[in-house]
Amino acid sequence: MRHPKRTLIALLVCVVGLVAVLLGLHFAPSGDSSSSSSSLETTQLYSHKDSDLVSMTVKNAQGTYTIVPDKEATAKAASEAAASASAAAASASSSGSSASSSASSSAAVQTVFKISELSGVSASSDTIETTAQDGYSLSALKTIGSAASLSDYGLDNPIASFTSTFSDGSSVTVLIGNETPLDTTARYIKLKDKDTIYAATLADNLLKGKNAYLSTQVTSIPTVSSASTTASGSAATAPSFSKIDVKNQSGSFGLARSGDDWTVNGRPADSSKVETLTSALSSISASSVEALDPTAEQLKKFGFNSPVSELTYTSASGTGTLLVGGQKPSDTSSADSDSTDSGTYEYVMLKGGRIVYAISVNGLPWLTQKAFDLQRLTLVSNTSADIAGVKLEGSGVDYQMVVTRTKDESSSTEDQPVYTYKTQCNGKKLSDETSYTKFFDKITGLQVLEDSTAAPSGSPAYTLTLNGYDAKVRHTYQFYKVNDRRYLVTADGQTFGLFNSTDVNALLAAAKAVK
Repeated sequence: MRHPKRTLIALLVCVVGLVAVLLGLHFAPSGDSSSSSSSLETTQLYSHKDSDLVSMTVKNAQGTYTIVPDKEATAKAASEAAASASAAAASASSSGSSASSSASSSAAVQTVFKISELSGVSASSDTIETTAQDGYSLSALKTIGSAASLSDYGLDNPIASFTSTFSDGSSVTVLIGNETPLDTTARYIKLKDKDTIYAATLADNLLKGKNAYLSTQVTSIPTVSSASTTASGSAATAPSFSKIDVKNQSGSFGLARSGDDWTVNGRPADSSKVETLTSALSSISASSVEALDPTAEQLKKFGFNSPVSELTYTSASGTGTLLVGGQKPSDTSSADSDSTDSGTYEYVMLKGGRIVYAISVNGLPWLTQKAFDLQRLTLVSNTSADIAGVKLEGSGVDYQMVVTRTKDESSSTEDQPVYTYKTQCNGKKLSDETSYTKFFDKITGLQVLEDSTAAPSGSPAYTLTLNGYDAKVRHTYQFYKVNDRRYLVTADGQTFGLFNSTDVNALLAAAKAVK
C-alpha cells in the first residue's frame, strides 16, 4: 500500500509542474520563438520622469496624434499645490502641531499633459495621463525573446506604435502587435530596431483615435443656494437656471423662474417636475463622442439639418443651446450601457460647438415633454394659514369669509409663532370652524383635468378671490362653464385648464355648508 505522505508529495510535484507549463504557454503564440528561453520576470524597458517627456506621438488605424506637456495647466497645479501646502502649514502652526508640511510643499508636482490636436475642446486629463505614463515609463510582463517570424506576434505590420522624445535628446519607439493568447489585456511589443519581443499591458487608448480622449461631460451647471431650506435647516441648493425654452415635436414651451417658483408658458409649474428637468440638464454625460468638427455631410447624417429638439437655457454661468438631431442606429449603440439605460441614443451637440455626442434618451426628458406635463395640477397652492379672506360669487352665489388670527403667546416661540383662528361668513361668526376647514379643503383639492389654451368667452359663472395676511398674496380664479361636464378656469387672468364640473359643484356645496 502506497504511503499517504508520498502520494501527497507526488501530487504537489505534479501541480507545480502544471503551473510552470501554463505560465510558459500563457504569453506564447502558436508559432515558436527562436529564443532558447524566456523570462517571466518583469523587465523595465525604459524609465523616465513625467517631466522628462517632451512629446509622445501615437499612430494607429484611427490616425495620428501627439501628447505634449500642458505648461499652463502644470503651472496652475503647482500654484494650487503650493497654496495648499502653505495653508496646511499655517493651520499646523496655529494649532501648535509639530507636523511639518515641508514634504508636501517640496514634493514635485505631476506634469499635466494635453493632446496637441485637441486644442480648444474639453479633454479628459486623467485619460491622457494614463496613456502618457506608457510614454515615459514602460515595463514588460514577460520577455519572449527574438523570433524567426514577426507575423506570429503581429509585429510585421504593427497595429499601433508610439514614439516618445525626452528632454535629454533621446527617444524610443514602441511597436504594438497582437493580443497574447490567454491574456487579452496584454499585447506583444518590441522596441524599434531591436530584436527582443515582450508581452506588456498598455493603455487602451493607444489603439484608439484622439476623439477617445474627449470629455463626455456635455453640461456642468453649478448649483446655487435657494431661498428655501432643507429639513436639517441648511440652505437648499438647485441648478442656477433662470430660463429654459424648449422646442420639440410636441410643440414649444418656456420655463421662467422667480425666486423658488417656476412658471411654464405663464402658468404655475410643478416644482418637482421642473427640478427633474433641471437636474438632468445641469449634468449631461454622453455615452460616446461621435464626431469632432463634423463636416456638413456628417451634420446632415446626424440629423442636425432638421433637429427634433432645441433647448436654450439661461443660467448664472451663461447661456447655451442643446440641439438633438436624429436617433443613433441601435445596432451601433454602446453595449456597455448601465441598467437604467434604455439602449436608445440621440445625436446631440451644443449649438456652435465642435463635438457630436451620443446620449441616452433617459438623460433627455424634455425630448417629448409638453407644457402641460410640467404644469402644476392643483389650482391653489396656498394653505388656509396664509389666507385672511375668501370671496366666492356669481350665478346667485355670494359668500364672503373673513378669518381673524390671534397670536397664542403661550405656545409661540421666537422663531415659530402660533395662532388661533376665528372665521366670519357674510358678517356672522361661525358656530362650526370645521365647516370652513372643509370648504377650504375643497379649494385646495381643485385639480386641472385637461389642458386648454383657449381664451375664455363671455362672463365667468363663478369668481373665487383669495386675500392673504401678506398683502402680496392675492389671487383671483374665474370659472367659465364650457358644458355640463367642464369649466374653463383662469388663474389671475391666465388660462389654467379644464376642470371637472363635479369638483366645482362640490366646492359650491361646501361653501353653502359653512356656518
